[in-house]
Amino acid sequence: MQFETTTKLFYSKFPYKAVLVNEGFNADQYYGDMRKMIEWLRSLSKEDQQMRHARTIQLFFKKRKDLEHVVNKYGKWVTQVYEPLNKKHYEYLMQNRDAITRNKLFWNRYPYKITFGCHTDIDKAVNWFENFFSEKDPRRFRFGSSLHQLIKEKERWRSYWCNPVLYLTEHDDVMLCKLALSGHITKIESAVTFDQFRKADNE
Repeated sequence: MQFETTTKLFYSKFPYKAVLVNEGFNADQYYGDMRKMIEWLRSLSKEDQQMRHARTIQLFFKKRKDLEHVVNKYGKWVTQVYEPLNKKHYEYLMQNRDAITRNKLFWNRYPYKITFGCHTDIDKAVNWFENFFSEKDPRRFRFGSSLHQLIKEKERWRSYWCNPVLYLTEHDDVMLCKLALSGHITKIESAVTFDQFRKADNE
């Protein structure tokens, strides 16, 4: 059984995950246990759990006690377990559902990453990027390669498979981008480092 640290909420809801698979053990026992487990899952609120079944069975939980039940009862089939680093990490993830936890910030500097759609007429917003960032401290932002190319080519811009990306250090800048470019934004991610939560264990 391999233990991993949750980096972001699964489905923006669940901090816990278990992966189960039959790795050549008794198939009859495996399917018998899975039937019992599914019956138990049905006794839980749909808000507290979710299952995905492909080559493996993946279970997602809001409560650690439900994860523990699966590990204790069906541990023979559990190959991976995901959970937050500690209580502070759990609380942060639940309060910041789009946050991602990393070993380092984006480019080791930027806590925010905005991804734009490459098929949303984003080329028409080039002047906004040029004007908004012309007087900004360059340490506050970084254009991803596609966004840099878009600004450089302007009218000659053509859609790429790689979406334009913008990295920012200040939350205020994120909010201004969101207000001005909401129709072009596909995703906003905020990053924190694991060190922030490891320090909590040492305090």
